[in-house]
Amino acid sequence: MKVTIDQKWNFIEALNAARKAYIGWGKTSTGYRNSVMMVWGATVGKTRALNDFNQLIKEHGSKKKLAEYLYLSDYSLGSLVSHFKSLPDDLELISHDNPFNFIESQKCSLEEDLTHEFKEIKGSNPTKAIQSLVDEYILAFINSSGGSVFWGICDNGNVKSIKLNSVQKDEIRKVINNKVHTIEPKIDPTKIIVLFHGVLNSNGGFVLEVKVPKSNSIGLYFNSSGNTWVRVNGCKQRLQGLALQDYIIQRMHKNN
Repeated sequence: MKVTIDQKWNFIEALNAARKAYIGWGKTSTGYRNSVMMVWGATVGKTRALNDFNQLIKEHGSKKKLAEYLYLSDYSLGSLVSHFKSLPDDLELISHDNPFNFIESQKCSLEEDLTHEFKEIKGSNPTKAIQSLVDEYILAFINSSGGSVFWGICDNGNVKSIKLNSVQKDEIRKVINNKVHTIEPKIDPTKIIVLFHGVLNSNGGFVLEVKVPKSNSIGLYFNSSGNTWVRVNGCKQRLQGLALQDYIIQRMHKNN
């Protein structure tokens, strides 16, 4: 494919790029252009692709008038919409197999892997500690296979709970929600689940779980500074430069 999809493109921009790369109105050129648009839809995700399309229909009054404006046949336009509708939901939550039973100073039943990360809270300000890293872990999980980061578990799996009162729990929910709102492209903040698991023998301690869905679109999510992370071999890894480009290409091939 001659076109490198830009995640920031809207429907019209993607169509213009496809037409620039594949000139002509024969079946072959039309098929290539439609393929570009299908990859664009998979890149930006189902919700955004359909929202763009529905907004264009609203602006032009009907699907037929939109097809005329875009110089597309009713069949081509209908095929694209059907493809967008068939895409998986943008974000998909991963379910845990077993309920948790955390006991202070004892090894938990989980292991760190592609979908589980343990973080010990050090220092006297758990809210600040969580705020400094939570967006990186959310991005790493959402760009990979989804999963959960647990604050209050050491790297070796032993539970070292966080002592929190109701005010502190509200503060933590607020800082996580604020971080979620900085993610680009925008995501529904209710898709990030914040859970406080009680810990036995801890005198009121908790393990904080931040549960993150996986993204089913090819495109990646970034923080407000344009940085992003993924999970590789159970570890958080920042992507930039050629590594970022290669990762996106791998996702495109995986979804084709």
